[in-house]
Amino acid sequence: MDDLLVNDGTNEEILIDYDPASLTEEWQKNSAWSLSLTALKTARNSITYAMLKNESKIIYQGQQFVINHTDPKGTGPLSTIDISAPHIYFTCQDHRQYDKQSKIWSIDEAMDWAFGGNVHGFTWETVGSFPTVQIDNFGDANALSMLSDILSKFGGVLEADNKHLIIYSEAEWGMMTDKQIRYQYNTDEVQMSIDTSAIKTVIRGYGKQNEDGSYVFPPVTYESPNIGIYGERHADPIRDDRFTNEDSMRAYLPSQLNDEPDVSITAPLKVKEDVQRGEHRLLIYEPMDLDIDVQIIAYKKYPAVNKPPEVTSSNTVKDAVNVMSGFSAAASTVNKVIDSSGSIKDTALSPTVSESVIKINDLTTPDGKLDLTKSEGKLQEDQSQIGPGTTFAAGYDPSQINIPYYDLATGSSDGLLSSDDKNKLDDIPGQGNALNVTATDKGLAFPEMYKTWNSIPKDTNWAITLVTLTDPGLMAPIDKKYLNLLKSWTSDPDIVPQIFNPTVKPDGMIDMPLADWIKSLNDRITALGG
Repeated sequence: MDDLLVNDGTNEEILIDYDPASLTEEWQKNSAWSLSLTALKTARNSITYAMLKNESKIIYQGQQFVINHTDPKGTGPLSTIDISAPHIYFTCQDHRQYDKQSKIWSIDEAMDWAFGGNVHGFTWETVGSFPTVQIDNFGDANALSMLSDILSKFGGVLEADNKHLIIYSEAEWGMMTDKQIRYQYNTDEVQMSIDTSAIKTVIRGYGKQNEDGSYVFPPVTYESPNIGIYGERHADPIRDDRFTNEDSMRAYLPSQLNDEPDVSITAPLKVKEDVQRGEHRLLIYEPMDLDIDVQIIAYKKYPAVNKPPEVTSSNTVKDAVNVMSGFSAAASTVNKVIDSSGSIKDTALSPTVSESVIKINDLTTPDGKLDLTKSEGKLQEDQSQIGPGTTFAAGYDPSQINIPYYDLATGSSDGLLSSDDKNKLDDIPGQGNALNVTATDKGLAFPEMYKTWNSIPKDTNWAITLVTLTDPGLMAPIDKKYLNLLKSWTSDPDIVPQIFNPTVKPDGMIDMPLADWIKSLNDRITALGG
């Protein structure tokens, strides 16, 4: 490494016998640049050691760092000193502008206002294109504070060559390289920081003014597409006499708006390598699906030992949405569960759940509905409802009342026929008032109500709910063991004994008065031992 020189204003000597591991160079874009180290007093460096005092300079790679903090220590016969030395450009704080001005500034005018007439030897230059900016009450501050304000408002980046200050536009700062920060090559760790505090989504631009104070074109307002995400956040307006065309201002404004999150990435390097301020590198970190261009915005170097630098980078695109979508912790987990079509992978589920998902997927139609024609099993009655939008089989109209299938009132349950139902039935021949069984009037049905019916449905399951002659007014239970026999009697008359032998008509109805049918049914049950 390069020698460290110590200059106390009178003499300049090479520093030896310092702790190599303690020597660090720290730099951060527009805010920090310093050296620190610990020196041990020995017989060989007693003169140089005595020069390590506040306001002395350490010179490293041609740059001057001014010692502003020292911590001398003594342990037995050993003497050591810890020193901190910021870069010499920070001494510009010793110059002050006492006056204030409010106007539209160019960056050259602002720097001249901040540093003009300084007696400390500071010079400056700008590189790149900068807007003009309205700054009110600019001044009455030290030059370092004013420099920080200039860098912020004009979007500049500072590079200092001792006391010569060079301010670059963002577009001109840094250099492209073919270097990489890559997982399992020179880094094993990435940490990200995403900051939305400085986001602005609206900016207004004013062009050249006429002599009477009017503008050559009306103010132009630009709204970022991200206004829908972050809301309306106004940036300081741009006032620039260089613009005499409205379209040119409109094209320029988006470049002056910070409408994306600031993303910084810390990736400790595994090997010692040269790192330069502002250089671009390709960051490839497969576990997080990152493959992006980044720019070095901070580092901590250990020049005297074989120790990798600690590097902080910024995603120049500042597209936090794309970066965050690449987080491997989420992406890999989601990819294990969801396939490319958006369906849940059965391999991500337990066998029982997986089988259920497969069955559900088999029943699901492209429009997201269930095709129950492919289903097996049955729906529980207490978990099924029929409501608006229900479709019924062809030929079946639920609005038409099918009298034989209505349950009658019982001793423990209200009848299902209400007064409204009765009104709907008035036009059915032969029914009369016998069907007026309501929830409020449990008038239990008697067999006489059936005398006018000349037929009953073929399905004899209905017969088990009829009021019988022996127990009028209540539903007579029929033992389940006789149910199949009852079905046979109506479906195959040839096997029915003489005691009950109705005729089945082509329309599926039984040609027999209902009262006679019930009597025959009771007789048959008695004959069977029921």
